[in-house]
This record gives sequence, C-alpha cells and structure tokens, in this order.
Amino acid sequence: MSTVAETVERLVNEAGFDYVGACTTEGFRTRPEVRDMCAANLCQHYDKSWSCPPACGEIEEYEQRMRAFDNCMVVQTVGQMEDAFDFETVKEAAEIQDKRFRELVKHLYEEDFEFMPLGAGTCMLCPECSYPDSPCRFPDKMVVSMEAAGLVVNEICTKANVEYNHGENTISFSGCILY
Repeated sequence: MSTVAETVERLVNEAGFDYVGACTTEGFRTRPEVRDMCAANLCQHYDKSWSCPPACGEIEEYEQRMRAFDNCMVVQTVGQMEDAFDFETVKEAAEIQDKRFRELVKHLYEEDFEFMPLGAGTCMLCPECSYPDSPCRFPDKMVVSMEAAGLVVNEICTKANVEYNHGENTISFSGCILY
C-alpha cells in the first residue's frame, strides 16, 4: 500500500504537468494584500465568479484550512509565446493547466485522504458562472486559485523549487495540492 505522498506524486506525474515540485506547508500564510490585488480586478473576474473574491470566502478560512496539511505539491504548465502579445498561447496554456489540474483533482478525490486543491486563476469549468444569481452548479468541482486563497504564487513556487518565471515570452500557470 502506498503512502499519501507516493499517491500524490504518482498522480501528479501521470497528469503531465511541465514542472512539479514539493515542499512543506511550514511558513505558508495568507496575505490580505494578495486579496487586495484581486479587488483591483485586472483579470476581470472579481465579484463575477463563485471561485473568486469576494464570493469564494475569507482568506482567514483558507489559512485555517491550510494548517491541516503538512505537504504541498506545486504543478505548473508553461506556454512559449511568439511575443508579449501572443494572447492565444496564454489562453491555450491556461486551458491546458486547467484540464490537467481538474483531471488530477478528480483522481485525488477517488483516493481516501484529505487534500486541498488550489488552482491558477478563476474556475473555468462552466462557460458562464452562475454567480451571483444562482448557486454554483458544481461546488464539488469548483477550484479556487492560489491567489484567491491569499497565497503569493512566486513564494510557493520558490519554496517548492519550481521556477516562477521561465524566461522571456513565456507564461506560467501554477497550482498546488496541499495534503
């Protein structure tokens, strides 16, 4: 019988991410200034999705939940853009990361242990989010981003020995599994 760490590592490797890294959750903390960046609405999802602030919950709740886990696996997809305005590659890399991450989370839910998935950006499961008019259609499949949980993605990547920036004309999407 494999350990939780071995199971997570196996499933992460099977998911096909470009980069992966592991670390402990020691020192992880949520930061209000990250949530404040969400409120600046540069991604245009703030207050428009169940998976984004303010609907996704308070960062204090995420910090409390994170304390239940000792380990973290960072997973990342990197896109190589033709130039800084290659928005097609950005969109494609985001979709690939989302597909890989959702598949990973689906397989993790089939296992018998607790974990906490934190993705990259807003939930992309539904073509149009039901927020705020109706409840989330798939609350058991919704994924909240690392930023919405108040984490500084670059710090978590660095702790897990995963480069955050892979050079000029690249775009990186990072998520993590706390277990």
